[in-house]
Amino acid sequence: MALTIQQVHNTADQLQEQGIKPTLAEVRKALGGGSFTTISEAMKSWRQDNQQEEQLRQVELPSSIAERLQTLGADMWQTAIDIANDRLVKEREALESIKAKSQAETDEAQEAVKTLESEQADLLVQLDEVTATAEAAAISTAQMTAERDTLLQTLSDTQHALELEQAKTDAAQVQLAELHSSFDQQSKELNVNLSKVATLEATANSDKAEIARLQIELTATKDELKTVTTERNEIATDTAEVKGELKAIIAERDKLSGLNEQLTTQQATLSTDHQLLLKQYEAV
Repeated sequence: MALTIQQVHNTADQLQEQGIKPTLAEVRKALGGGSFTTISEAMKSWRQDNQQEEQLRQVELPSSIAERLQTLGADMWQTAIDIANDRLVKEREALESIKAKSQAETDEAQEAVKTLESEQADLLVQLDEVTATAEAAAISTAQMTAERDTLLQTLSDTQHALELEQAKTDAAQVQLAELHSSFDQQSKELNVNLSKVATLEATANSDKAEIARLQIELTATKDELKTVTTERNEIATDTAEVKGELKAIIAERDKLSGLNEQLTTQQATLSTDHQLLLKQYEAV
């Protein structure tokens, strides 16, 4: 009976529940046989489904940083640094996960190759035995020939599956090499980002120092403003007093001016009287 994709999926689920890694060889062993090609194709979709479920379980909603973006100084820089570090850690973890998965697929493919090679050797032994028996007995030649042809076909299928698995192994090794290269590139980017983080920290420290200096200057300016305000109030008080004294002087001046006018009038009157007396004296 031909295997179905659902049978392969169910067997893989059972192995995983038992704590057994569902490799191609383990699944085939649990199924009691079957084509590696069929099992391999079914396991691809099984892995994709399980990977999507794992990704959905790992999804986390990002925390809001709207309020922190409004905070000045060290808090804002620290938030940016934390985000950059978290992102770098997650990218490195994802890369390590891909690398591990690729290595696991490579190991699994190599395991399948070993199994196929073992089965091929067994089939060759069976083929030799059948051939020897056919030649020795010379009985039921047609039946033996058909059985031999069947074994030859099975051997050919096994050889083909072996070639496919070998090709998968080669592809997995190429992918692993690419992942190594990508990992190196990610490491370089990580170093660059760490350098940027260090620059951000230095800038944050510089800003802290500038803020402290400005606060000191602001305090000094406030003290100077208090002193100037006090002096201004004292000057205003002195000005009010001078204005009062000036008003008193003006009033006194006006008073003296009135007296001066009176004296001038009296002097004019006395001068007139004096002139009259002189005329009277001369007349006598």
